[in-house]
Amino acid sequence: MNMKLVFALFGCCLLLPFQCMLSSFVYLDSDAFPKCGYAVLLSPFYNAVSVTTQTLMLFLGEYAAAWKFAMFSLPLAALLCAVPILGVDDGWGDTELRFKVTFGAILGIAFVNTGVFQSSTAALASRLSGDTYGPLQEWWSIGVVFAGVFSAVVASAVQLAAGGQAALIVQFGFCVLLMSASFVCMTILVRQGVFSDEPMPPMEPSPPCSHARYPEEWDTQGPMTPSPGGSSSPLLKRPSSVVFTVADGLLRAWPFLLSMFLVYVQGSLVFPLVIQKWTPPSYLAPELFGIVTVLTVQVFDLVGRLICLSRKFQRAVRVGNHNIWYLLALGMFMPVGCFLSWRMEEHAFLGSLYTRLVLLASLGLSQGLLTNLIFSWASVEAAIGSRSIVARALPLSLCIGIVVGSAVSSTVVSMLEH
Repeated sequence: MNMKLVFALFGCCLLLPFQCMLSSFVYLDSDAFPKCGYAVLLSPFYNAVSVTTQTLMLFLGEYAAAWKFAMFSLPLAALLCAVPILGVDDGWGDTELRFKVTFGAILGIAFVNTGVFQSSTAALASRLSGDTYGPLQEWWSIGVVFAGVFSAVVASAVQLAAGGQAALIVQFGFCVLLMSASFVCMTILVRQGVFSDEPMPPMEPSPPCSHARYPEEWDTQGPMTPSPGGSSSPLLKRPSSVVFTVADGLLRAWPFLLSMFLVYVQGSLVFPLVIQKWTPPSYLAPELFGIVTVLTVQVFDLVGRLICLSRKFQRAVRVGNHNIWYLLALGMFMPVGCFLSWRMEEHAFLGSLYTRLVLLASLGLSQGLLTNLIFSWASVEAAIGSRSIVARALPLSLCIGIVVGSAVSSTVVSMLEH
């Protein structure tokens, strides 16, 4: 079984449901559940559940193997993804009841999929990355952004051909299929012993940086002691010990976490809110202009992540604590350019479609490059004993960056418009 493609599949599974919600946003808010407040409730509640769950997984991941969490979450996520398909059908009751059930399922997806499944598969990718299976974290990241490209293309095509309800059914139906396939792949890998737990060796204080990948998973449950029946069983870690371990791992990993956070703050400052404020050119329909802008960012984000698979490129860039901040500073030019293109759109250069496409392509490319460079940097440089913690914390930093960047963008845009 090709592990790179399997982890790309896992990455696609964890983001595709959310992308389906975004691409069906107008239909759900205006047609399926009018006057139910879907547009107002989705973002704050979904983000709150997702970030809270990922924070809890930083600690819960120390008590059980990551693959067990993933196996638990996949069947539930598949069932929850089927609920919106039924919820938009008028035959299943009144609108308010269907909205409550559908919205509850969406929050369930935030918990089991964006929360539990994301944290656990990120930890698995970190553990298994190395000479045997290759850069699985980078492939997992590629699957995440591929979900956005796929959703945008499929949603646009189906919606133009058959309407918003058909687009929602096709997308969420595909989510169910992908999650079922992921569960089958996970089951096969478990039976093959790929995810088998290994005993933790005596652990000495590790230096802040280590330059060798360590394939073993550091999420075992504790020292082995004889049980009353004669067999060995792990002692449950004390909560205070887990808190100390996680806090120590996060403090050691602050350059990786802060840089990932800043990458997504930068992107979320302008995408999608400021981009939506751009006036489309007269020869493009607003709907088509919206599709083009979204796809430009997502396609070049994917290209950036694919470029990072080249070890020659990584050696040439040599990302690390000494230069990541310079790369992040360079990345700020694209959000500033997008903002100026909105506020000065009458300018012949800043307001032209070609300038805007170049800005969006650069924004997506820099985000994709920096994301996978940071994943690769963390997998090599993170302290050996805390790599599983760092792997779970990086997606959390990413999500918090999106939330913070979106909140700042919304506040600034609102102030400027009034």
